[in-house]
Amino acid sequence: MRRLKENLIPPPGLPTRIAFLNLLFGIGRGAFLTGSAVYFTRMVQLEAWQIGVGITLAAAAAAATAVPVSALSDRYGSKPSWLFSVAAQALLFALFPVIKGFWAFALLMVTIELVGMLGNAGRIVYLIEALDPKTRVITQAFGRSWLNVGWGLGAAVAGAALAFDRPIGYHMMVFINVAVMLLNAVLIRRLPDAPHQPAPATEGRRKREVFRDRPFLAVAAVLALLTMHGTVSLEVAPLWLITHTDAPKWTLALLTGVNTVMATTLQVAMTRGSHTIAGGRRVTRWAGWLGAACCPVFYLSGLTSAWATVALLVLATILVTMSELWQSAAMWTLTAELAPADRKGEYQGAARMLSSVENMLAPAALIALAVTTGGWGWFVIAGLFGVAGLSAGPAVDWASRTRVPTLRSNPLATEGVAVG
Repeated sequence: MRRLKENLIPPPGLPTRIAFLNLLFGIGRGAFLTGSAVYFTRMVQLEAWQIGVGITLAAAAAAATAVPVSALSDRYGSKPSWLFSVAAQALLFALFPVIKGFWAFALLMVTIELVGMLGNAGRIVYLIEALDPKTRVITQAFGRSWLNVGWGLGAAVAGAALAFDRPIGYHMMVFINVAVMLLNAVLIRRLPDAPHQPAPATEGRRKREVFRDRPFLAVAAVLALLTMHGTVSLEVAPLWLITHTDAPKWTLALLTGVNTVMATTLQVAMTRGSHTIAGGRRVTRWAGWLGAACCPVFYLSGLTSAWATVALLVLATILVTMSELWQSAAMWTLTAELAPADRKGEYQGAARMLSSVENMLAPAALIALAVTTGGWGWFVIAGLFGVAGLSAGPAVDWASRTRVPTLRSNPLATEGVAVG
């Protein structure tokens, strides 16, 4: 019980405040996104294909502008960028009840994505500036755990609104999200300021330095490739279960529950030791090996029957979730510690850009490999994970040799914080 509490309750001080912000964010965003498809079709009057195109346009805009938008947090400061983004997103979400049609929807989705990207960079850079590496990684792990809890609570709110099945209920999903984001903005404003080293106002030849930093881009590419775990868990595995196994459909809920419980209770424990570059290197490799290991287990689930199939699907889900947790821990450390002190936002943007490209390409590619081939494509996916695992060590070593690590202690990190 004590160990479980240590993995669920963050240390006092800034880690607790960040976790609470994530909890609130999860409630608001979970309330909106859970019922968003119904909201968009009924309230915004969109066809299903229009929703898909609008979301794709937003993702493409994010991938194309991730670096310059994220770099704004270097210029104007991490906390101001984070605060502006959250407040602006609240106002943008409040526009959903008054828009109609595809073009207004697409423009609003793109704008929300771009503003949200600035806030994501600002939040991450704030944590880098305000906390020492060990505390920062643990804080991000607690934040992710509490985000999952908030998401579940928000989904329950959305479920009630969907069951009510009235326009006012659908609009409440929007306004709960707006209210939570406005509260978040107030709480972010009250956070202590972090020391900030601004980027030069005149970029000159150093403009977009990250694109010339091939060692960092190699590490970011490995981490982006490993985000295949999300596509495997959320899209490929459910389709595989339905089309190639005899598992009952309720198994989908079981697998989602396994993933959620692990992400909530184990994220903190699996970050321990990953707060150094050497630790990040190690868990990146582990993420690759476990991602590779889950694939043949998924394949075998298509050859078995009854409870053996369910057991194999659960085992594969455990393996891919462990890959997810270690990839997250590696990303939090490596993208922070391998970036120049005055260009944290820009470098976070580059990592985000590569992840966005992966998110656009992976669903179609991995579904085609695993589902439409009859199963042998699982071994190709395993090979991709294996390539990431094999490449992680050389890529991190290359990047480490070309820079001075930014590990340091900050007074804010020890404000009421006791991390074991």
